[in-house]
Amino acid sequence: MNRSKLIPILKSFSKEEIKEFDKFLDSPFFGCKKFVLNFYRSISEYHPEYREEDIAKEKIFKKIYEGKKFNDALVRRIISDLIRFSEEYMAYRNFRERNTFRSISLLNELRNRDLEDQFRIRSGQIIKKLNSPGPTDPELLFEKYFVNLEIKEFRTVLRDSKMHSDYSNSVEAFTVLFLRVITSYINHKTTFINEFNIKNDIIDPVIKNINIKDLLKELEIQNGGYSNYLKMILYVYNLVQDKNDRESYFKLMDLLNDCPGCFTQLEMKNIYIVIIRFYNYQNEKFDDIFLAEKFNAYKLFLTDFLSADPSSRLQISFCRNYVNLCRQLGRIEKIRELHKKYHDLLPAEHKEDLINFCEAVYLFEKNKFRRSLQFASAFNMDKVIFKLDIKILKIKNYYETGYYDSVHTELDNLKHFLNSECKLTDSIVMKGKNFSRTVSSLTKFKTDPGKLKFKISVLKEKLEKEKMISEKKWLTEKIKELEG
Repeated sequence: MNRSKLIPILKSFSKEEIKEFDKFLDSPFFGCKKFVLNFYRSISEYHPEYREEDIAKEKIFKKIYEGKKFNDALVRRIISDLIRFSEEYMAYRNFRERNTFRSISLLNELRNRDLEDQFRIRSGQIIKKLNSPGPTDPELLFEKYFVNLEIKEFRTVLRDSKMHSDYSNSVEAFTVLFLRVITSYINHKTTFINEFNIKNDIIDPVIKNINIKDLLKELEIQNGGYSNYLKMILYVYNLVQDKNDRESYFKLMDLLNDCPGCFTQLEMKNIYIVIIRFYNYQNEKFDDIFLAEKFNAYKLFLTDFLSADPSSRLQISFCRNYVNLCRQLGRIEKIRELHKKYHDLLPAEHKEDLINFCEAVYLFEKNKFRRSLQFASAFNMDKVIFKLDIKILKIKNYYETGYYDSVHTELDNLKHFLNSECKLTDSIVMKGKNFSRTVSSLTKFKTDPGKLKFKISVLKEKLEKEKMISEKKWLTEKIKELEG
């Protein structure tokens, strides 16, 4: 039965949810048949493992219908019913835990049933809560829009001033939500410009005919309830459009420092994704000027932002960047900590390879080159940038262990890889080729030191001037060793 879609769903349930789902099925309100409930109770005994030998269809059927001939069609129907009920249960749990949709649905029902007194009481309570101090996010804006719209519709018969103010409040919330959504969409297109080629007959003309930046700039000076949120939208938008816009970066950081609690954890996570991309650009262009700040931002992700979404997993790009960042800053123990402490947050399909990657880099930095090679050789992820990292790491390991024939072999492999891989940017290819040429020269000096002093000084001078090269720090150390 493990091939059934039901089992992964049940495995995702906690022990408490397994018990609650039982009560859900047992309630006459949902119309679950008794034999379906009995089937569920029989397989739920084996939560969370659900080993095939325990939950085989024939075994469960025999347990429920002792003495009767196995009926595969009936079992398939039961499983289908349980999948449907489990989806209803998950939807119910989600609805129950999200006040946004509960508030809107309740007010809509009260208004449609002409329960005026109860509508006034409940809407007043909801509005008071929505307008209380606290962080703003798209879900809150969405709720404010529909709640105020329900109140406006309720008061349309009266045609009083509150009807107009509620309608204005509804549209205001929707306008801020629109600005948040449309700028996020533009930011997404900008970030993934090489991948995003979707044309949209509605969105594209809207973007073309609205000067988003000037509009947000005008709203930046207003002091209403959405002031800080609108400023955040503007500064984030500016940073995505121009990674040289340090003014917007410092304004954004001042806003985050001056207004703690203004934004939800999920919003903060999205904000820091943009900030990290700004750091990446600035560090590449200006000799790691924001390296420490970038490390602190990555720590925030690991300690704070992942808790905003329980289903979050670390992206493989995050893992790679974090490992390289730890290496740059000499925080070597943090590399091993990444896969040990945050093991459950690694994406399942790449977990083994990410562990191999972390260990290979960690062991190299600890001068355990042969062990590093073992983990590097076990790495098998089909991701171009990781492949490049591993190829370079192998070359460094072979160089350190004195296997210069293997260095030449790996350099040749790297050359073909850089020339054939179209998914790498021109700058990455250039850095890789310059690394390859420099290692090739170093290896020649190691094996034929005849005119070493003259040539090594030329190589050293060339390396010092070179900006586009991978592993510059390591290469500089290897030249110093040859000099000294």
